[in-house]
Amino acid sequence: MALSRNTHVEPGIINSTRCDSNHDCLTDKSACKVEPFIDRDVLLLRCHDKRACVHKRKYLGWTICTCPVNIALHNHQ
Repeated sequence: MALSRNTHVEPGIINSTRCDSNHDCLTDKSACKVEPFIDRDVLLLRCHDKRACVHKRKYLGWTICTCPVNIALHNHQ
């Protein structure tokens, strides 16, 4: 995998996170479509992606992303 985005994600997080898309979010190839939002002072990622993903969860009628890699990416932006 060739990283082409400035990621700031620790390699341990990447290596320990299951991803069926080979961590496309770390490349310009096909980043996940997520929108950060705050709920009760906690950063959450609202998922707008249509792809199947093991990290999607339902929360208050929304689909949220619980992917550790995506969360790490957005915590450093």
